This record gives sequence, C-alpha cells and structure tokens, in this order.
Amino acid sequence: MPKLCLFDASNYIHRAYHAVPPLTTSKGEPVNAIYGFARMLSKILKEERPDYLGICFDTQAPTFRDEMYAEYKGTRQKTEDALISQLPLAGELVEAWGLPCIAKDGFEADDVIATLAVRGAKAGWDVLVFSGDKDTLQLVNDRITVRDEMKKIVFTPAMVVEKYGLTPGQLVDYFALTGDKVDNVIGVPGVGEKTATKLLQAGGSIEGIYENLDDTPLSAKLKAYRDKVFENRVLVRLRDDVPLD
Repeated sequence: MPKLCLFDASNYIHRAYHAVPPLTTSKGEPVNAIYGFARMLSKILKEERPDYLGICFDTQAPTFRDEMYAEYKGTRQKTEDALISQLPLAGELVEAWGLPCIAKDGFEADDVIATLAVRGAKAGWDVLVFSGDKDTLQLVNDRITVRDEMKKIVFTPAMVVEKYGLTPGQLVDYFALTGDKVDNVIGVPGVGEKTATKLLQAGGSIEGIYENLDDTPLSAKLKAYRDKVFENRVLVRLRDDVPLD
C-alpha cells in the first residue's frame, strides 16, 4: 500500500530546542532547534521513503479552540526569544527542501494531521504520524500509526490499550474527564487517570457514564461538571474536517 508520512513540525521543533544543546552561528544566532529538527526530518525521510508526505505547522492565528475557551493554553510559559527566532527557519527549510509545508489558520497542526491521516486511511494507505503529542494517539487504528521518534515508541492500537487501558477512540473522553494541564483544560476534580480509566472501562463513553450515575460523592462532582466535560471533549478532539485543498 502507498505510505503517507505526516510530520508534526511544530511539536518537533519545540522538543528539539530543549533536547539539543545550545548552538549558534558565527553571528551568535541560535540554531539548535532548527538543527535538531533538520536532523530528525532527514532521518525519517531516509528511513521511511514515503510515497506521500505532509510537514504540518501551527500558525500564529487564533484557533477555534481559542474562540471557544479564552483560557485555552493560558498557563503556558512565554516562548523564549531564542526559540521564537528559529520558528520561521523551519518553514524556510521545509520549502528549501522542496517538501509540502501545510498549515491552516484557525486550526492547529494536529487538526491538519488528523484531516490528512483520515483521508489517507480512507484511501487504503498506510499512515505514519510522527509526533510526541499525546492528542494524536486518538487517531490510531489499523491504518494509522503514531511514532514518537525521540522516545522510540510506536503506538499501534494494542500499544495504546497497553498504556492507557482504553482504546484510541476512548482517549478523547478520557482527556475530557481528566483535563489537560499542558493546554489548561480543566477536568473533573477528583477524577484522575485511574478513576477516568475505570469509569470508561465500565461505561464505554462519557454518555455511558452519565446514563449510569449512582448516588456517590464522585457522581455529584460529575453532575456538577457535566457541561464542562462535554466542552472539554470538543476542545481535545482533533478535527478531521479542516478545509485543505
């Protein structure tokens, strides 16, 4: 089958910045992030030799999540100037190598990846997503694999079940319940990872959980945060309908 590789450029350049020791040009310009990014991308291209490829980026424009929830990602620390100066170089590098650089205002790179991954899977292709973002694991199925090259982990459906005790399709509900500190998505107080897993293993989905609530202190909290949980699910679910040409 044809192979489609999708590369989460925004995720990897941020991770490279923190993983690669400081490097500068003769003019003192920081280049450690772009150097690490280039090495990782080159390695993947040589090893995978994909038939189709997408290098996906975030844009600076607000997304639909920002419009829904003003505090989305509100607790993240300010990006360091040494990284900010390197971000445009990633796009320039990708274009200089003649590779497809894909982004869409109003959406995150993960949404672009989800849209292209679903299209590829429907076409019968093997889809490899290269990302360290746990949100991409919700895409995993028999056709779509997520690979974290820095941690050397390959996520198949079985690997997702082994890690979370849940199927990839249940992860959206899982993060809706637990929240996501990285993105400042607030979960249900008292519902941690183990509790969320048990609830979803029993109920199957958020709807199943709410249809079978009993009279316990935890149930009271779930009822109080019901609207928030369903809002969270919209925030954490990757959009697979980004309008791309």
